[in-house]
Amino acid sequence: MKSINLNLDKIDLNDERFRISYYFSLEKLLVSLKKIGLICPPLVCQKNGKFILVSGWKRVLACLELSLSPFKAFIVCGKSELESFLLAFYENWASREFSPVEKSEIIRKLIQFGEKKESIIKHYFPLLKIPLTEAYLGVFLALSQFEPELKKFIDEKNLPISSVQMLAEFRSQDRKLVLPLLLPLSQNKQREILENLLEIARRYELTVKEILAAEEIQEILSSPKFSPLQKSEKIRLSLRKKRYPSLSSWRESFDFS
Repeated sequence: MKSINLNLDKIDLNDERFRISYYFSLEKLLVSLKKIGLICPPLVCQKNGKFILVSGWKRVLACLELSLSPFKAFIVCGKSELESFLLAFYENWASREFSPVEKSEIIRKLIQFGEKKESIIKHYFPLLKIPLTEAYLGVFLALSQFEPELKKFIDEKNLPISSVQMLAEFRSQDRKLVLPLLLPLSQNKQREILENLLEIARRYELTVKEILAAEEIQEILSSPKFSPLQKSEKIRLSLRKKRYPSLSSWRESFDFS
């Protein structure tokens, strides 16, 4: 690798082939750059006369916000796309934990750059702290295809992989319907809604869209009297009642809420 002074306008920020992180705050980094400048140069490679970021998206986006240009960068020379990606992977792996969404991006791009699935499970899952089974490969690949707003929610709320696994069973259009119900709730209540929706869907051979189209639920959703949290709580209880009708009747007879 060699060091160069690089202008921001020479970097193709539309080319995200090596990027694994999308949901982050630049607040602390901006303060740091203002105080001491950029002391850890990003990695770039050169393709068709343009420079492409290999590692350092946060740093470069922060420099862009501050109009800090040019800055020092290291050019990765003579590497395949997989080798370049692994430079970015190990640089980040050594310094921090990856979120589930980042893990899904890493796995997807390892496959994209030519790694075999068996090799990913054997060599990379231990580094990513993922159980060494093909089932988890499927879950993380499904997560990599989730809608951007859902990925952001999973990342910000640090949603457990068990809930991600349930969301992977939903169709894309159903995940979009469920997301507003999950947003105001705790993780335990989020999991309860997902479990109940899946069980009701299996038992009655319904889609999530059909379940949520029930008159009782639509009345809750359309009511201006309830906050988003109140709507989610009421729908959670309604789904519980539909999944456990006998238990719900017993609770009601004792005036349980």
